Amino acid sequence: MKEITLRQLEYFTAVAETESVTEAAKRCNVSQAAVSLALAQLEEALGATLAIRRRGKGMALTAEGQAVATRARQVAEQITDLASAVDQVHGELSGRLVIGVFRTLALYIIPPLVDWFTNRHPQVELDFVEGAGPEIQEAMLAGRAQLCVVYEAQLLPDCQPELLMKAKRQVVFSPDHPLATKEKVSLAELAKHPAILIDEEPALQRTMAEFAKAGVEPLVRWRTASVQAIHNVVGRNLAYSLLMQRVAFSPEGRPLTFRPLEGDIPTNSVLAALPAGVVRSALVAETLNALRTHWSQKTTATGCRTI
Repeated sequence: MKEITLRQLEYFTAVAETESVTEAAKRCNVSQAAVSLALAQLEEALGATLAIRRRGKGMALTAEGQAVATRARQVAEQITDLASAVDQVHGELSGRLVIGVFRTLALYIIPPLVDWFTNRHPQVELDFVEGAGPEIQEAMLAGRAQLCVVYEAQLLPDCQPELLMKAKRQVVFSPDHPLATKEKVSLAELAKHPAILIDEEPALQRTMAEFAKAGVEPLVRWRTASVQAIHNVVGRNLAYSLLMQRVAFSPEGRPLTFRPLEGDIPTNSVLAALPAGVVRSALVAETLNALRTHWSQKTTATGCRTI
């Protein structure tokens, strides 16, 4: 095998993350020719095609390229850790950190992480990739993120889970809803009232399956991918919904009431998903610390861990 250089891995990691030789060159402050040459040399050294140029669509990683991208990022992170070893002695971190976030969790994940790293580790270049659960995990496995925050039901087989918070769906009502005063609510009771449901998979599929298992069909009046829109509709007492995260008020300032469901409701906990078999960098370890601290504080504030 011919020699593999750190520069080749750096340029290839940039190509994997940006899906573009042009953008990779900009990120690395070199010419496109230098990136293309490094990619060709790396492919020759490994004896495999790592990326395919698509006309008008940038670069697409092959299966081999995706595997190498994950390991190349790990090497890059270890070099960053080595370079910042002295800073870490003083509790400081530096380097680029990309976190994938399931879009309905972004409201609860991004602000505390921005706060954490801005105040504790200002030298860290923090960025986020938002999208559907499988989408952001695929981006991580392709080397475009170091970890993801998803729900348990969304975890891909090639990802290793780290529990952040145990969670179950609850019903959210306006306090004026006729079922809002009950301690627990059954699916049969809910089926008699209009609902607005989150239009995301697998959440919607799981919800419909649970109603079917209970022998009833929900009266679904609206569907939306916006949790904030659901909060506002529920706050106006126009429908109920089933959600994972508890908030006291809708964006319009109307109060919301959460109630647990009757029966054996499966958990759908909040997880950090990491590439299986990859050694965690100091940045990833600090992110997990920040997320666990956030959920611990959230639990204390709500007085309820299963939300």
